[in-house]
Amino acid sequence: MTFRLLSDPTARATQSLSKRLVTIGLAIGLWAGTVVASAAGSTDAGSTDIVIPSRDGPRRAIVQASRRGPQPTVIVLHGATMTAESTIRVSGFAEAAARNDFAAVFPQGLDRQWNDQRAGGPGGADDVAFLRALVERLVVDGIALPGHIYLAGISNGGMMSFAMACKAGDLFHGIGTVIANMPAGIAPCDVPPLPLVMINGTDDPMVPYQGGGVGFSGGRGEVWSVKRTAELFIRRNGCKAHEEQVVPGRGWSDATTTTKVTWTSCQSGKPVTLYRIDGGGHQIAGRRAFLPRLLGQSTSDFSAADEILKIFANEERATAQL
Repeated sequence: MTFRLLSDPTARATQSLSKRLVTIGLAIGLWAGTVVASAAGSTDAGSTDIVIPSRDGPRRAIVQASRRGPQPTVIVLHGATMTAESTIRVSGFAEAAARNDFAAVFPQGLDRQWNDQRAGGPGGADDVAFLRALVERLVVDGIALPGHIYLAGISNGGMMSFAMACKAGDLFHGIGTVIANMPAGIAPCDVPPLPLVMINGTDDPMVPYQGGGVGFSGGRGEVWSVKRTAELFIRRNGCKAHEEQVVPGRGWSDATTTTKVTWTSCQSGKPVTLYRIDGGGHQIAGRRAFLPRLLGQSTSDFSAADEILKIFANEERATAQL
């Protein structure tokens, strides 16, 4: 079954479509908050809540540190309709961070979304200011090691990660995004040389691989294409060569294939990596597909969280050798 939005001039059809989309959004949010069997660990284990004052009121984040004292840290931004708690449970980032001796921080967006500043997007809180304040607090509290803070995001959270690379890229040592592209209309965008990991499905019905309107109807703002997004970082990092490698299949889905594209020989020493999931939809790689007829296929060939943290850990090792 394919899901299509058909133009209908009647008010009844419009109301029916709106209700359907709201139901879908609520379903995704409920799934994110309740499906825990696919992820190990617990929200409560070794976690601490912190509260950050902001112009939009008190903002909170959940901190999971694998040891005492400052350490490399990844801040993980949830997708729209999700929460910090559900992201800990279902994304795999908490476990991947612990395996690589990173602290993991999961902030909460107001109204379960981020103001990633995309043209035609939902708007909202000053999340750039909030995330700046969060980074400062993590350093002051002795959680994050200054100069070793990374940012990762899923969907809307990935778009917010790109926005932060544009507006406050000097705060971060690397960026990782899952099913997200650069928000269109974000200007100016002054991206410093940063290692980038992108994970995108070519058949994503929500965040189009070729760019354009976000959401089933395309009415949730605009994003760049994956190609244009990657090329911005390739230019800034001064990368010249690239290589492609097919990721071996290893599990339950034969509907997708994954190609890892890596740009190296970069003047900055910062690589750009794209995991292109041919046939992949709006899903987190390594997790079973949720509503695949609607959101598309997932892949079991690799774990998005594991691959992003591995590349961040490689950056840590490279930095230590300087």
